[in-house]
Amino acid sequence: MKKTILMTALVLMVLSAGLYYHYMRQPQNIFDEMYQETKKTYRSHNILEDIEGFDIRGSWPSDDPNIARAPFGTYSEETTFNGYSDIAISFNFQSDAKLIFLAFEKDINSKIRVRIWGLYTHKDRTLKKFVKIALKQGDSNKYIDKASQVRKYLADYGITAADLDRYYDEIINQKVLTDWCAIYNSNYSPADYGHVKVMTEWEKW
Repeated sequence: MKKTILMTALVLMVLSAGLYYHYMRQPQNIFDEMYQETKKTYRSHNILEDIEGFDIRGSWPSDDPNIARAPFGTYSEETTFNGYSDIAISFNFQSDAKLIFLAFEKDINSKIRVRIWGLYTHKDRTLKKFVKIALKQGDSNKYIDKASQVRKYLADYGITAADLDRYYDEIINQKVLTDWCAIYNSNYSPADYGHVKVMTEWEKW
């Protein structure tokens, strides 16, 4: 009887471990989906090419060891609106952390732009959102990312944390993630990312 109980307990433990391992390998949020599906397709027909107005960088696919596992793409200028530009999605399939970068810029005036980006790390299922200021100087840009200086620029132009949230929502949620859900039968949505911790640099500004 004791052997039967022990064998049953052992079988249940093995089954539980197997189910847990299978569960943990499944996408736990919308960013996991993007990462896994793009990784499956990026060397051939990148799934992101199905997004209207989104262009994979012309060098893809590439055997260059510097970029071979870092596909990158941007929305065409025709798909931008309300002063938004440089809407980009990029991946790092070489990093053990399994990274996704989402970025865009918003014009303040002809010489100053706000740059917002999100960094998703699959390793700890965390999305970190950052902001910096881009100063246009001739044909080049200077970026200011020190928090105190960024906050001063934002205050000088009357841009609040709520405005930054709105910019993020209009581009990342209403544009990028909505487009993702249009080409992929997602279990998640722009309003429900799934199991992910979101950390926002400007949350308490």
